[in-house]
Amino acid sequence: MNEHRAKRILGIDFGSRRVGLALSDPSQTIATGYKTIQFNNSIYDEIAAIVDLKEVAVIVIGLPISLKGGDSQKTEEVRRFSAELSKKVNVPVVFQDERFTSKDAIATMIAMNTKQKQRRDKGKIDEMAAAIILQSYLNTEGKR
Repeated sequence: MNEHRAKRILGIDFGSRRVGLALSDPSQTIATGYKTIQFNNSIYDEIAAIVDLKEVAVIVIGLPISLKGGDSQKTEEVRRFSAELSKKVNVPVVFQDERFTSKDAIATMIAMNTKQKQRRDKGKIDEMAAAIILQSYLNTEGKR
């Protein structure tokens, strides 16, 4: 049994302008989009407050690995963001491969019959991408 049971997991889709957030249910089975926040100087404190408020046990950040499996400039940005965030929170911060999550988010929104106006909302796309990253993590971690 996972030692983090009965607490939520926070999923993050990092962007240099916006950061999409998703939360698991307490049983860590289902990921749901939570919100999108602007990337600014207070982002680390804002995420730390969410970690406390929502009783988060683990943070999962989407890591943009290149199609060849290597790091890119964006990968390095995510690693720096993760390092700074780790200084502000008292929970583990882990990575999850996020290749294709933005495209998957749009496809999911289409499948859900989301109105075209909402599908153009980059914040909603970021939030959905965070949920996809988190659900992928839950699916793999839940099997361990």
